[in-house]
Amino acid sequence: MRLEGRSAIVTGGGSGIGRGIVLCMAREGADITIADVSVEGANKVAEEVKALGRKAIVTKTDVTKAPSVEEMASATVAAFGKVDILVNNAGIISVGGRLGMPFTNNTEEDWDIIYDIDLKALFLTCKALAPHMMSRRSGKIINISSIAGKNGSQTNPPYSVAKAGVINLTRALALDLAPYNINVNAICPGFLWTPLWETITKVLQEKNPTYKGMTGRQVFEQRVKTLVPLGREQTPEDIGHMAAFLASDEARNITGQAINVDGGTVMY
Repeated sequence: MRLEGRSAIVTGGGSGIGRGIVLCMAREGADITIADVSVEGANKVAEEVKALGRKAIVTKTDVTKAPSVEEMASATVAAFGKVDILVNNAGIISVGGRLGMPFTNNTEEDWDIIYDIDLKALFLTCKALAPHMMSRRSGKIINISSIAGKNGSQTNPPYSVAKAGVINLTRALALDLAPYNINVNAICPGFLWTPLWETITKVLQEKNPTYKGMTGRQVFEQRVKTLVPLGREQTPEDIGHMAAFLASDEARNITGQAINVDGGTVMY
């Protein structure tokens, strides 16, 4: 119950990593706003939160639109009286399944849409919530980046570049907001089995004869075995546990960091 009495916003909280973060924070005592463009999934997660004895509201939020983000912030303050924690998790991996290898496969639309959702949206949410946290001289902001933001990605350049921007923005905000006792950190997830990976495995099968005849899941497992020192994939709950820790008082002296949750794949 490290987060008892606190309220959190988790964007993209209706599925995947977002759901894992929501449930981990709820188990630690937080009340949650689940902000998502898909309210169907968000409503299901909200019921899971309530089953844990916590409060939850759902907002239909387009994180690329400032008015929608401001409505999300206002709804949370109205419901819970304050916002202690902001988790910027909403994101997109690719547009229409298009990937690099080579980078010229990507279109201008890929770059614009991925930038808007994965990076510019963080500016909008932080701009909407930071004044509230500053007035209270307290707050935790957690941005979901990726190990692709540290290593670069031949498979998906627009995504990796945007996620690198998330790390840079995290550090800039950490400096700006430190005088107000606001911590800003990023989490860099590693290998999680997602719809993106199903698409990536198809590309890998085309490029690498070693993977021919294997299922997408088998290709993923082989990549994990080869690239992850601990030899196992990560889960949404792994990311959720780190987010809950960073949102707690135990992490009060951690700010401006980009922490890998990746089984040792990237060690910096």
